[in-house]
Amino acid sequence: MSEEKGVRELERELKQARIRQKNEHDARIEKNKSRDFSVGVGIDKASTVEKKIPSSAEIPDVIILPKKSKGRKENIPF
Repeated sequence: MSEEKGVRELERELKQARIRQKNEHDARIEKNKSRDFSVGVGIDKASTVEKKIPSSAEIPDVIILPKKSKGRKENIPF
C-alpha cells in the first residue's frame, strides 16, 4: 500500500517546515543589549542647557533681519 499525499498536504508540510526554520533562526539571533529604546529612557534634563539666540548687539558687524511675520491677508488664489 503506497500512501500518496495530496497537494494540500504537501503545502501544509512545507509551510510547517518553513515556520520551524524561521523559529530556529529567530532563536539564534542575539539582541543588542547596549541599545535601550524603551519609553523610560530619554534626554537627561539635568545635563541639557538651553542656548539663547544672540541679539544683533552681541554680535559685532552683523545685521540680523527681523523675524518674518505671517501674512495677514486671506489666501486668495486670484
